[in-house]
Amino acid sequence: MKKLWYDKSAKTWNQALPIGNGRLGAMVFGAPIYDKLQINEETLWSGSPDVDTAHYDASFVNEVRELVKSRRYDKADEKIKSVLTGKETAAYLTYGYLDIDIIAEKGDVQDYTRELNLENAVATTRFLLDENKIEKSAFVSLSDDVIVYRIKSEQKISVRVSTACELRHSLSVNEDTVTIDGLCPTYVSVYRRELRYDDNIESVPFCSMLKAIPISGDIKIYGGASLRVVGSDFMLLFSLKTGFNGYDKQPISQGKEFKNSCRECLENASSFGYRELLQRHENEYKKYFDRVSFELEGEDFCEPTDVRIKKAGEGRVDNKLVTLLFDYARFLAICSNGIGTQPTNLQGIWNDELTPLWRCNYTLNINLQMNYWPINAFDMPEFNLPLFAFIRSLKERGNRFGLRGWAPFHNSDIWCDNGVKSSFPRCSWWVTGGAWLCRHIWEHYAHTRDKKFLEENYDILVSQAEFLQDYMTEKDGELIVSPSTSPENTFIFNGKKCGVAEWTASDQGICIDFFDKLIKVCEILDKDSSEYKSILEKIKPVTLASDGRILEWNEEFEEDDKGHRHISPLYGVYPADSLIGPEYSEAIRKTLDARIGGAREQYDQKNGEAFNCGMIGWSCAWLACIYARLGDAEAFSKQIRTFFKNCTYDNLFSVCTIFQIEANFGIAAAIIEALVQSHEGKVVTLPSIPKEWTHGEFTGIVARNGEKISVKW
Repeated sequence: MKKLWYDKSAKTWNQALPIGNGRLGAMVFGAPIYDKLQINEETLWSGSPDVDTAHYDASFVNEVRELVKSRRYDKADEKIKSVLTGKETAAYLTYGYLDIDIIAEKGDVQDYTRELNLENAVATTRFLLDENKIEKSAFVSLSDDVIVYRIKSEQKISVRVSTACELRHSLSVNEDTVTIDGLCPTYVSVYRRELRYDDNIESVPFCSMLKAIPISGDIKIYGGASLRVVGSDFMLLFSLKTGFNGYDKQPISQGKEFKNSCRECLENASSFGYRELLQRHENEYKKYFDRVSFELEGEDFCEPTDVRIKKAGEGRVDNKLVTLLFDYARFLAICSNGIGTQPTNLQGIWNDELTPLWRCNYTLNINLQMNYWPINAFDMPEFNLPLFAFIRSLKERGNRFGLRGWAPFHNSDIWCDNGVKSSFPRCSWWVTGGAWLCRHIWEHYAHTRDKKFLEENYDILVSQAEFLQDYMTEKDGELIVSPSTSPENTFIFNGKKCGVAEWTASDQGICIDFFDKLIKVCEILDKDSSEYKSILEKIKPVTLASDGRILEWNEEFEEDDKGHRHISPLYGVYPADSLIGPEYSEAIRKTLDARIGGAREQYDQKNGEAFNCGMIGWSCAWLACIYARLGDAEAFSKQIRTFFKNCTYDNLFSVCTIFQIEANFGIAAAIIEALVQSHEGKVVTLPSIPKEWTHGEFTGIVARNGEKISVKW
């Protein structure tokens, strides 16, 4: 069975087990007596569609461009910093908790286990309480859109269920149902840990309903501020809806349609028995999960998952844990995505904070993109649709420069804000994130061969091309993206840290890849590509430094952070494919060796404290993808071990200071790259499998020619 399991309950949120249906999410702690579910809903965000409309006109860009052209990089940083005063993005919020407490006289617990079954997306806890055998199961129904929590015991028990909503709300109780009406804050200050409500601005309202229902036998339900249920087999159903009405529309507050929807959803689920609810959920889940499989031969260690993670990080070969990690990513993709939902944010849909770090938003300089790296190969193309809807919304928002086309900065939110507020130009001044997002349109077509999809999204590509045409400038007969940054990285110039350069390898590489794929799209759709071909021919190519590395900035600056976590100069290796070839292999190796060597040096200097290349989840996953693409099985395998050692919590969530979900998807993408590579119409199987993967099998992985590949070795 494909499952995570443990012999003790979760003490922290990062030990709890996730369940979800793309819209609703919950973290199951599995405590035997005082249990709780932490709950999220994908549209519980602060803010409103009234986003900031300030922009930086072309004359301002020209001023900064002249500063970097004349090598006044510190002045360029100061100039950009002076105008980074737009609104911060909104924050993704937690709803709160369901507290589910067994009222016990003694509370002696024995034979405890809890598990998350990846084959049906159900979390189950089993134990003896004072010799009474109790089983608790939880899932978020993909078919009926409610959280289902069942308690079954050999003897009758008394259970108190209360709702602990952490947002502004009111509560009412009607017999067996607890209803909460609430409102999201207008503004969240992450660093002050402050929520503000402005009665003059319509933020997102919501409604939740909790109901207790017998499964077999009689139960008694007592109302009040909480429910008290007495019985031996019953379930709790929880429904939650919001008034979110689209990124550019005011939330629904009049008529409370979402409240009626919440009630109807609960009533519909209540019409089914538990077994039917579970079967309907399983049938819907398996439609996606069963499309792909991956197995490796190896010892099946009968130990709790947290123990196996620790030992794998210490060097023990655990092939079954690798396949579990792969299946876990597929589970997370299903549970945090869905047709008609929002795209997965920094934490998918799971967040327990009202003031989450980095606002749990959409970060566009790798994080959002990495969330979708393996989706097509997973044979889940429909789960790309939330991303494409988001990209179209960003297109409609346009850009902040008074230029043609569209361009977000490096952060956005549910309102598709393309503004920015940050004191760090190296982070915020990021203009090619839109072009990077466009790569996903090409990847979707390459895997599905859906020409109609390409036609429907062609205007997005054209609009992005218009922005790049207007933003790029010509120097020495070549086109450069100027001014430019290498995401979140800095260099030293005249003794000062600077982030803004004349051009960078990452921006140049993204533009080369974008126009290359746009030309291919034009050929497929029988469109005129001559203009784009002339642009591509003039874009300054990726350049080598005197030491043979990829030149990250337009000069060989002194590096401020030699082990920086972003590997943006190697965009053309992965996720793109423009640097694949023997002519770049040595430069790529030298760039990787220098970055990783710098990270090790900084790690030693800081006594183990690290936020460097390969030492946090998404950076480690990115390295694994690159090494797999290069055919370096040994280095790829080392990154897998590093991932278990440094980059996972006990529940297999990936680590980036806090939990961030993108590395769970990124490491799965790396495993796929080790199993199947498909570039320029050529499919290669098993290009980078480690020596310890002596026997294995995979089925259904989709290549970039649309074929489903299956191999046994």
